[in-house]
Amino acid sequence: MESITFYGAASEVGRSCFVVESHETTMLDCGIKLDGRTPVPPTFDLKKSGEIDQVLISHAHLDHVGYVPALYQNGFNGKTLMTKPSRDIAQVLLADALRLQRETLFTKKSVDKLFNNIKLVEYRKPSGGVEYRDAGHVLGSGMILLDTGEHRILYTGDVNLRPTRLLDGADLEDLEADILITEGTYGGSHVRQASKKTINTFIHHVGTTLRRGGKVLIPTFAIGRGQEMLLTLESHMRGKIIPQAPIFLDGMVKKLTKIHRHNANYLKKEVQQRILTSDDDPFKSEYFEEPTSKTKHEVFNAGRAVIVAPSGMLVGGPSVRYFKKLAPDKKNTVIIVGYQANDTPGRLVKEGVKNVEVDGENVEINCQVEVAPFSGHSDSLELMQLARRVKGLKQVFVVHSERDKGLELAKQMSTKLHVKSYVPIVGEKVQI
Repeated sequence: MESITFYGAASEVGRSCFVVESHETTMLDCGIKLDGRTPVPPTFDLKKSGEIDQVLISHAHLDHVGYVPALYQNGFNGKTLMTKPSRDIAQVLLADALRLQRETLFTKKSVDKLFNNIKLVEYRKPSGGVEYRDAGHVLGSGMILLDTGEHRILYTGDVNLRPTRLLDGADLEDLEADILITEGTYGGSHVRQASKKTINTFIHHVGTTLRRGGKVLIPTFAIGRGQEMLLTLESHMRGKIIPQAPIFLDGMVKKLTKIHRHNANYLKKEVQQRILTSDDDPFKSEYFEEPTSKTKHEVFNAGRAVIVAPSGMLVGGPSVRYFKKLAPDKKNTVIIVGYQANDTPGRLVKEGVKNVEVDGENVEINCQVEVAPFSGHSDSLELMQLARRVKGLKQVFVVHSERDKGLELAKQMSTKLHVKSYVPIVGEKVQI
């Protein structure tokens, strides 16, 4: 009997980690939960690391790749599969995680061992029973098709069906699997608004703030959403739709933006063409600046400005420093653009609290707080569309979701698609 064990991201968002046992033992993602001050690893027993044959990584966000070095530190000697952009991004993120870790999750030696054992994969080039498809979530993200011999499993990772300024939507052509492990981040009744409406809302708030001489803080994930913000701001500033002002890139946003340029063949064709035409390269805009001082005085003294900085949930990184300084001033605006996990400062700010504790300090919020959801996750309607495109589908597991949203999505799939749908809990092992 083959089985799947859910060691994380089951009735929760974060620390994705699933183990498929068949003739080989395959781990799908191995991430950490980053909602609070201390990262939370999956419940997988590291003493069993040597029993894993291969690890398949959907994309390089730390909640999907951030615990892989710990496997190598504890006896895993196999290959870890991912795309080239995912490898490039993971090198930056894991080096940063190693530098910042408060508790020792893994060592530099184990990080080096991971990168010495990566096997690069390309979309639509199956090998050894594994095939990656473009997931449309972030640069290099992949849906994973795993053929065990008895079953064909499709694991979506994080998936986005809609095209963005940077990427095409997920590749749904000719999907065939009897088991689907799908994310359900927005699996409840939430329906994403049209991309054009999101952009119009975003640009309206940026423009209004700049015209009154204020600063706009955009806390964002360094991968994907950060670059999406930059291209959106650059095109509207260049077109004089919003006032010209410096756009400060802080933290890892600039470094990861360079990785996007170096992996341009994974971006949309029109973005590739702009990069090749050097005088129109969207990642080399005259408006982009990088603060160089420790005090960030060039940002705070800039007058009107836009700041794009991680982390997206205000749980660490340079966005926290800017937030503490800018939030008390009513001239400024904070724009929430991505998913905010429960109990994070970003979630509280989004919900309208007037005081929030950030990095051990109580911050009074007098600035404008706006929401423009540039999500890289599909909503329930799109996840249903994805499932309908999977030929031969018999069973669905909803993961990477708060439990109530997962249950709602699973119910829809059961009733509308007539397939068995289930929301596992952390640590649960299911025979397939």
